[in-house]
Amino acid sequence: MQSKQSAQGKQGALVAALAALTAALTAALAAAPAARAEELSYDLLHNLPHAHRHAGGALIDLNDLSAVKHLRDYPRRWVYGVAVDGGEGAVPLSVQADMWVNVDEQMAKRDLAVSTLLRPAFDKQVMDVFVGGQKLANHNFSAAAWQVVSVPVPKGSLKPGLTQLRFHFRTSKKLIKEGVEGPAVFSAVRLARADAPPLPDSPQALTALWPRAAAGALGLPKKMGLDYYVVVPEGGALSLQVREGKVNVWAQADGAPARLVKANVSGEATLPLKDWAGAPARLMVRSPSGKAVITRAAVSGAALFEGRAPKEALRAPKYVVFWLIDTLRADKLPFYETPNTNGRPKVKTPHLAALAAEGTVFEPFYVQGNESKASHASLFTSVYPIRHGVYTHEANLPKPLLTIAELLKERGYFTGGYVSNGYVSDKWQFDQGFMQFENFIRENKANNAQAIVRSAAAFIKEKKGAPFYLYLGTSDPHVTYRAHKDLIGTYDVGPAYKGRYEKNISGEELAKVKEAKSPPSERDRKRIEALYENEIAYNDKHFGALVKLLKAEGIYDETMIIVSADHGEEFWEHSSCGHGHNVYEELISVPLVVRWPAGFPAGRFEAGAEGVDLLPTLMEVFGGAFPAGAAQQGRSLLPQLRAKGGYPQARMASHLGKDRFGFAVGSAKLVFKGRAALEAYDLKADRGELKDVSATRPVLTLSVLDPMTVYLTRPKTWSKERWGAPNALKEGFPRAFPKAWRRAPKPGR
Repeated sequence: MQSKQSAQGKQGALVAALAALTAALTAALAAAPAARAEELSYDLLHNLPHAHRHAGGALIDLNDLSAVKHLRDYPRRWVYGVAVDGGEGAVPLSVQADMWVNVDEQMAKRDLAVSTLLRPAFDKQVMDVFVGGQKLANHNFSAAAWQVVSVPVPKGSLKPGLTQLRFHFRTSKKLIKEGVEGPAVFSAVRLARADAPPLPDSPQALTALWPRAAAGALGLPKKMGLDYYVVVPEGGALSLQVREGKVNVWAQADGAPARLVKANVSGEATLPLKDWAGAPARLMVRSPSGKAVITRAAVSGAALFEGRAPKEALRAPKYVVFWLIDTLRADKLPFYETPNTNGRPKVKTPHLAALAAEGTVFEPFYVQGNESKASHASLFTSVYPIRHGVYTHEANLPKPLLTIAELLKERGYFTGGYVSNGYVSDKWQFDQGFMQFENFIRENKANNAQAIVRSAAAFIKEKKGAPFYLYLGTSDPHVTYRAHKDLIGTYDVGPAYKGRYEKNISGEELAKVKEAKSPPSERDRKRIEALYENEIAYNDKHFGALVKLLKAEGIYDETMIIVSADHGEEFWEHSSCGHGHNVYEELISVPLVVRWPAGFPAGRFEAGAEGVDLLPTLMEVFGGAFPAGAAQQGRSLLPQLRAKGGYPQARMASHLGKDRFGFAVGSAKLVFKGRAALEAYDLKADRGELKDVSATRPVLTLSVLDPMTVYLTRPKTWSKERWGAPNALKEGFPRAFPKAWRRAPKPGR
């Protein structure tokens, strides 16, 4: 049996190691030098909330923001910063506390132990411990005091991958006078080797070990370190500066063993990551022989813009035309490289393709909702749906939010809008900033692209000479889908169709099809999708007429043209049709093309962009700054177009603002429906999102789950301009939990 003195010595060594590691982790956020403005990189020091602490295994500090990725705490079920008996921790708001950690193949082959430092809410509390779905212990507490409970996990009882830890209690009780009620206060949890030194058994020691003070660099104690789950860009490399000691760097892809990238790195070094390029990887930084101090660590790759450099300096256009195509999914267009999800040929859109050849094509590009109101609101205002709240029938676009039309009106542009979407109307306050505005449905006018262009022509001829902004909201690919005699034959091939959808399918009919217990016949499905595709071609035809008009009026080269969409449409890729119900690619991945050579060079931007980025981009084009207190959450895309280094940026969408999230980085995609209801997809191999790999590919899953859980701590206040994308945090990201997370959520949340 191990002597008490030996055990205390090991505990002391662990205490000292944890102290150095954690102090450096939290301090480095404030002290690390900022990346250069022209770089787009993943800075390991700035992204410490994403880091997984390695101390003989997975270590969770419940007092640190990094804990949320292990708890998947959305909607909130924990209260943080709860102080009891001189210690501090987090309280689960139910008798069941769930956490998730990654178990690699090496760990799965060892004898392990799960340990937790906690204080039960009362003496004689009872706790059952489950690991990987297996009940391993029943623990009876004898006192309501801080203590460590450790339970052995026999070798071979866990499979590699994301493993659930569950602590189930008999009941809850009020813990502090302020009224937080729960079964226990957790301060730390660890799943590690059975022979690892024990956790410290007092919260006072942990509080002393993990100060939140600046240290100026990232320190790694001996044989300890950090894991980051990143998406390595093409040409990716890790740039390191080790001021003291040495570090080993390992990398691991799903389904492969960890491989040593380089051992005993000291001073400055650049480590190529070509073997993991274009895919998610687990990046492991370890100190093999004593303390190491890192002052710089960043992953970057080749620039994510492919094309020619701009021929002229950025300047504002005299005219702006925004052509929005309602219900247009990106994969239908020939100039988008992703194949049509269901294998059908691309739609012939020569006029849109000609514009794309002259402008910047953003691929991939996500809108923030899967239906009109939410997505339009985010496109217009640079605010996520969870903040603007425009995802119910009754909700209005909040007047305090700055819109694109208001931005340009304030800069002397005459603002006009012609819209064929019934929701984008004055009834819901979408006319903000427009000096002239018509909604064709609300005014019982023809609402196809031909009618829109007719009105646009009159506007352009009348207003040209002075600056104007013209928003044209077309809706041809939105139901009703109508057959056009000169187009439908291109898309509905084979035997002549004589069914009920020969001429069209209305919104009411599509709704009935969507609600039916079984889908229509294969022939009807092909006809319905062909009608949709022929409407895209019809829209392109009249977009060509608009371009011809701008050229005839002599203002084409003075006009910035923006083409985008508010959402896509499903055709039974996921057992349904229409839109407004999921966050798969067919509904949220849409086109964005900007033609304005003075700032938007011809080419393809592949870093990842969102609808909320449009308004900040225009703000930079037209000069000035957002008003004090403005709520924009996106950031300008122009610095990213000019970036010398590249790193993929997260893109997000939601269903009903906060009910369901789609989150992607590069080709890694997460569909998040709740803590235990998530799906992960590899879009490179599975564009149709048919094979959920969340249970088999932990590296891919964590590369998107980690940043999404960090985003969800601040969804209403997130600022990409100040904090960066959720997957590539900037230096200024707050280190502490939001104040709201230190209080119990309101009933019903």
